[in-house]
Amino acid sequence: MSDAMTPEAIDAFLHEPRLCAFATVDVEGNARVRPLWYLWQNGEFWFTTRTAVRHTGRDLRTHPRVAVSVASEDRPYRAVVAHGTPAVLDKDLDMLLAISTRYGEESGRRWSQASMTEADRVLLRMRPDSLVTWDYGSSA
Repeated sequence: MSDAMTPEAIDAFLHEPRLCAFATVDVEGNARVRPLWYLWQNGEFWFTTRTAVRHTGRDLRTHPRVAVSVASEDRPYRAVVAHGTPAVLDKDLDMLLAISTRYGEESGRRWSQASMTEADRVLLRMRPDSLVTWDYGSSA
């Protein structure tokens, strides 16, 4: 049976180092989905992208709203789907490290250092306007 997750279950689920499916709309109105690293902190998603050389940055200039899906790969299936408008912020080494080292300490540190040299690297912070969850392992 499916049940929505509690706030505590949402936090625990989103703190696991999963990839999210990050969806934007391009200039022609087509949906674009790509896997991204993320950080869930204090009820907000944090992401990073490049504004000039990545589709994400170009898409956000045209259509700033996004959808994010984080789902388990194993049964019982669980998922969080969020919609919102991310704020675009200057890059910050501490936040880049917080995002990247969730996916591997050493490689995350190398990636973050290299990312600080990218002139168009930014952070995205999104407090969801809507959050839909389910947990097929919960009982009603």
